[in-house]
Amino acid sequence: MALIALFVLGGIALVGGAVLLAVRSKSAYEQANQLVPGRPSAAPASWAGSHDPAARLHRRLRDALAALRANQAFDDDGSLLDLRVELEHQAEVIDERLVAADSLAPGVRERPLEDLAGDVALLEQAVADLVTLSASAGRPALEEVVARVTERVRLVGEAHRALDDQQLQVGRTEGAAPMPEV
Repeated sequence: MALIALFVLGGIALVGGAVLLAVRSKSAYEQANQLVPGRPSAAPASWAGSHDPAARLHRRLRDALAALRANQAFDDDGSLLDLRVELEHQAEVIDERLVAADSLAPGVRERPLEDLAGDVALLEQAVADLVTLSASAGRPALEEVVARVTERVRLVGEAHRALDDQQLQVGRTEGAAPMPEV
């Protein structure tokens, strides 16, 4: 009797674990499909792994925005933050147009998807330009830090050479004949 109860409880735990895993996997799958974290995408969930042109364009948008969010400067600098928000909005507009174009008949969807591919490429280039701009804006500070580090390395090298010279002088003194006592 106890053995049967143990099997039943084990089965319930196994089913519960499987359900929990499925719910978490579905949630992670849906989150991976979002262009902007926390804002559901109009794109179907099937696009997360599809090789269709619209799905690939959607993932390119998602990846471009992820690259934009990976740069902390876009959160710290108000003017850059505004640009990031605008790019996110434009990406969502393009994504909605992708969903609409993908729902067209196969014979007519190619032209709108080609136009949207150009829009996606333009957005990707804008992201690359902004990342480059934010990186070059930080370049003077980086150069200053590199100069300070270089100076410290030079000073430490001089200190090591001075210590080596002193050790050589001490070694010569130890090897010399003892001084006569007075």
